[in-house]
Amino acid sequence: MAPNPKKLKKRKKVESNISVIRSGKGETVELGGGSFSNLILTSSTLKSNKSMLGYSVFKPGIDTPQKIHFKAEELVYVVSGSGKITVKGEAYAFGPGDSIFIPPGVPHGVRNDGREDVAMIFFFSSPNYPRTKNA
Repeated sequence: MAPNPKKLKKRKKVESNISVIRSGKGETVELGGGSFSNLILTSSTLKSNKSMLGYSVFKPGIDTPQKIHFKAEELVYVVSGSGKITVKGEAYAFGPGDSIFIPPGVPHGVRNDGREDVAMIFFFSSPNYPRTKNA
């Protein structure tokens, strides 16, 4: 039985602002020792966004200086490799498939004490890389 056209509600037109950003199109930030971050989904590559996404590769032996991100949560998914998130004098081990939550204002760094690259996808609750300072 076909629907009664008189009872059908008019649908609002939904505008699609879907974007596909090709590999290598983000801003690359060198972290030293061959390690880097690529800021992919930011206001530089999108028309309108409320959050951002990027990925990082940490080479074996790197121990990044601890940083503090103001007003933005950081969510991380570990794609490959293992290492530690350093927070002040503590270290939290991670490996492939692990997810990491870092609240705003927490000083943290990444230590790759393994034998292979650590690859991570990261997300911030801000449209660009958040205001950050060294711890």
